[in-house]
Amino acid sequence: MAPVRAALVLVRCAAALLPGASRARHLEQWQADVHGAAELGMSPLRLAAGTLGAAVRIAATSPKGSRTMQPIGPLALALKLVGGTHARRRAATLAAVLTAALLAGVGLLIAG
Repeated sequence: MAPVRAALVLVRCAAALLPGASRARHLEQWQADVHGAAELGMSPLRLAAGTLGAAVRIAATSPKGSRTMQPIGPLALALKLVGGTHARRRAATLAAVLTAALLAGVGLLIAG
């Protein structure tokens, strides 16, 4: 059950990256996907890692109400997560994303 709990934490972190209008809908869907992953023989952690990537893409492409050029890549992620009224929550989310990326890299090194 531990992989499912870890996957649900990653899904919550991914949902925190999303714009408020779509956050609840995606969170509910992704949590259901994690719970259903075991029935399909899929790894819940791999599925949760995919939701992180999807959340970053959704957040980067969502309209911000401005016609200025939007930053992309790591800069967009950092600007989205750090600062503002909820700086602590965003910094914790950034730390979770970076930790997941680090663990994925270590996993690739070990598997390779």
